[in-house]
Amino acid sequence: MDQNWINSLRISDKYERGVEEFIQFAQRNTINNGHDGAKIRCPCINRLNGRILYVKIMMEHLLCDGFLRSYKTWT
Repeated sequence: MDQNWINSLRISDKYERGVEEFIQFAQRNTINNGHDGAKIRCPCINRLNGRILYVKIMMEHLLCDGFLRSYKTWT
C-alpha cells in the first residue's frame, strides 16, 4: 500500500483517499470487531497510536488532526 499520502495536505483528496484505504486495511487486519464496529489504535498525531478507538472516531481524528508521519510499518 502506498504511504506517500501521509505527507499530503489534510484537505487534499489524496490524503482523504489514503485515510480511507488505511482504515479499510486496518479493519481487514483487526480482530477487535464487535457489534459496534472495529476498534483500532489511533495513529493520529495526538493519540500517537496509543488509544484504541472505534473506526469512525479514528477517521475523524486522522482527517482533522493528521496521521502520525513516523507510522510506517503496516502489517
